[in-house]
Amino acid sequence: MKKLIDKIRKLSFAVKVQLLIAIICTLAVPVFAWFAHQDRIEAMSKVKEPPSINLASGGEDPAIYISLENIDVDTANHEKYVIFSVEPGKYSAYDIQLTHTTNIPFKYELYRIKEDEAGTIKYIDHSQLDTDTMQPVETQINYSIMNTYSYGECVTNGKVNLQDVNPDNNSTGRILGDENGLQQNCKNYTKDDDVNQYVKPLYSVARRIPQLSGDDDGSSGRDYFAIRLSWEVNPNIDVNNSQYWNYAFNNKETDIIYISAKQNTLQDAQP
Repeated sequence: MKKLIDKIRKLSFAVKVQLLIAIICTLAVPVFAWFAHQDRIEAMSKVKEPPSINLASGGEDPAIYISLENIDVDTANHEKYVIFSVEPGKYSAYDIQLTHTTNIPFKYELYRIKEDEAGTIKYIDHSQLDTDTMQPVETQINYSIMNTYSYGECVTNGKVNLQDVNPDNNSTGRILGDENGLQQNCKNYTKDDDVNQYVKPLYSVARRIPQLSGDDDGSSGRDYFAIRLSWEVNPNIDVNNSQYWNYAFNNKETDIIYISAKQNTLQDAQP
């Protein structure tokens, strides 16, 4: 070792520089080879996305087209259908929760639907693009409520059974339109507007809704649903009437409605 050091010391400066470069390059070869190996592994390996469940609208539209606004309570039949869909991914089942405030006494019902040319529930789809302008083309899709299917308990004649999950469900403070009962709770507004001062959120959930195949509802990637909102009107009473909050009026403050979905699994599923 000492003789090697003495020989290196006797080398000229230029030779020492060349020797140093050679040593560095020699060390870099295995390091470069390791990075190249890792790069080949990444190129050959498919990156797995985390499993997810998403809300979307009707047709092939994204969730931005879920329309819950502009409800005219004077419309015929006093009802409106709101279309949305669930993209359950790999999950065999999922939960859907509806949350809404109580300013307007809407009745909320949830139905499974499928595309049907003769269906009476209409949706305007925006997923098709004009080949010249590349702008969305509005296309009407008709849906109908599904019949009972083999998983049974979750749906009967197409209606999804929503379970009330409010913490004080047995209290009169949770009855829609019961202004006297709602006064047991804290006020959220003042009397400066036509608004229910005691408006509170209500929650309902449907659990373990099974994912359907494309043969069942026409879509292999989505399950379609419709929220049916219905209400009663009475134009002959005003805000001073004790029954005012039992009826829907266009001049009332709007309700807030939330839709959420999360993964779940089937239990004791029937074949």
